[in-house]
Amino acid sequence: MKKQQIKQFAQAIVSEGEISENVSKWLLNNLTKAEMKLFVKYLSAEIKEFTVIAKYAGEPSDEVKNKIRQMFRDKNIVYIRDDKEIGAGIKLEFGDYILDYTVSAMIVKIMKGIKERL
Repeated sequence: MKKQQIKQFAQAIVSEGEISENVSKWLLNNLTKAEMKLFVKYLSAEIKEFTVIAKYAGEPSDEVKNKIRQMFRDKNIVYIRDDKEIGAGIKLEFGDYILDYTVSAMIVKIMKGIKERL
């Protein structure tokens, strides 16, 4: 199987949102070890590209969830409650980007601004 075919296969699986038992059996029976590694690499990259991880403390309101859905219309949004790391606020991770709207991040920015002005 060619690299481009493996990449297209990974893209198709991510766009479908799931993998059937028949497809997973076919993958295991027909891809070599090297092809399987490449497939997992492409699959991982596709999932990262089309998934937004929203980490929050507490429970985000429906209004916040709607705004996130509007910002990322074509993405799969995964909500993860992480009280210990977040404290308060929300942190959005998508692709190689992070939008950090947590209280701790805001405090760090304020402190950095104060130190720069001293």
